[in-house]
Amino acid sequence: MNTIKATFKKIVSAVRPVLLSMLALFLAGVVTTVFHLIFTPFLGPFPQEELMGADWAGKVAIMDEYMKANPFAVYSALIAHGMGAAIGVYFVTRSNISYDRKNGIVRPQWIGPLIVAGFWMYADIQNDLRDAPIGPAWTALDVVITAALSFLAYLLAGGARKPKKMEEAYKG
Repeated sequence: MNTIKATFKKIVSAVRPVLLSMLALFLAGVVTTVFHLIFTPFLGPFPQEELMGADWAGKVAIMDEYMKANPFAVYSALIAHGMGAAIGVYFVTRSNISYDRKNGIVRPQWIGPLIVAGFWMYADIQNDLRDAPIGPAWTALDVVITAALSFLAYLLAGGARKPKKMEEAYKG
């Protein structure tokens, strides 16, 4: 019976970071949506239907026209995307640290946050170049801001600190 319990605990311990990363991505999506909704009253209506029915060249023209009519739109998207990723990274980092500390597990804390930030930057690239093309310069800035805010969230969550047990393991 103890072997079954130990095996189950190992499986849960292995799967838990992946599930936490998925939950963090969901949380990042919710936060990004909330930020987009906060900025919506300051912007004109987003041309979602036109974008869905247009080819790529048409999407570029539609987004160019929208950005000229709403200069704050791209800045609000940069803030929303960066903050969504930052909250997701902060959540997964703090959750992993607290779980590992509670259970006496010593492992690096950068894997889950890297998955969340990397996936979010990939989504930024897909969104900014394919779904609602805003241009390569704005896309690069979006990815850089997302990476910077994610790294800051990782540092604020304590992901860069070595656990005490890890320091003892290196000494001895």
